[in-house]
Amino acid sequence: MGRYFFISGCAVAALHFAGVTSAGMLDPMIALLGANRTALLAGGLLGALALVCASALFGGIGFFNILYVMAKGVFELVQLLLCAMTVAALVFWFDLGINFWQEGGGPLTIVLYAWFYGAAISLRVFDFNYPIRDTLISFSALPFVCMMMFWGSTLIR
Repeated sequence: MGRYFFISGCAVAALHFAGVTSAGMLDPMIALLGANRTALLAGGLLGALALVCASALFGGIGFFNILYVMAKGVFELVQLLLCAMTVAALVFWFDLGINFWQEGGGPLTIVLYAWFYGAAISLRVFDFNYPIRDTLISFSALPFVCMMMFWGSTLIR
């Protein structure tokens, strides 16, 4: 998880040095998520279901290499996106006082977690002993830890 937070933090620093403000990023991001909410939810949830079905199919016919590359790629990408979303939510909160999880990130969070758990199920199809439990627990706690940081910061102010 640390490497994903490092990559996300480097992206935030690069955007800051490039002169991009969080207020300039928030409005287009919320507008994009609001305009495409239905397509995002439908496509994301159907895509996660297709990932699980494809992994069951590939596991059933013995194409384990394709199954592993597909599931591991999605699993790692979603971890990076969840960390990036957490860092973005923290930046928006401490800079603008806006909770990104509630403002427009809810549908994106649902889709990312559907993909995350779908990829975990796919990795379980590949290898029953694949160590995913700790990763699932730690990444599932990210929104709650972020919300606790928001709550704690309001007590300090």
